[in-house]
Amino acid sequence: MYVEVAADVLEMNPFTAIGKDGFLITAGSPEHFNVMTASWGAMGVLWGRNMVTVFVRGSRHTHKFLEESDGFTCSFLGSDMKDTLLWCGQHSGRDGDKIAATGLQPDYIPTDSGPDRVTFRQASLVFSCTKASVMQIEKSQFVLPEIEEHYGDEDYHTVYVGFIDKILANQ
Repeated sequence: MYVEVAADVLEMNPFTAIGKDGFLITAGSPEHFNVMTASWGAMGVLWGRNMVTVFVRGSRHTHKFLEESDGFTCSFLGSDMKDTLLWCGQHSGRDGDKIAATGLQPDYIPTDSGPDRVTFRQASLVFSCTKASVMQIEKSQFVLPEIEEHYGDEDYHTVYVGFIDKILANQ
């Protein structure tokens, strides 16, 4: 069962939760969605609102769902779900049913602006976000040349800034 958590009492280390542990990005509707593992992201305040920023390459199946959706969720799983995170990062939703393969149990977060957002009952912490801005990363934007090492295939990320509508903790 989820309870809403105020951002000012949230206790998490974003550097560990995002960069070390990883999380699931989910976009789409309850009837048609995709989920992917991510380990790049940011949290903070932008344009006077609490926000999450996610980075998704154009080649990822979830990219299409993010483009078509008004929002997304970031779902953080416990350490006992590491295999699920790895599996979702190594397989594409184009090739099969990630939910059936992993045993993830979809759960739905009501929104005021569109279809419910999808998360998973196994998530310990969920950010439900409204898409606020979309930006395309381009090679010409890099100030430090070593950043290009992340893009040998020139599959640059799209940056999605989402205003946080709800933070939910699983009790």
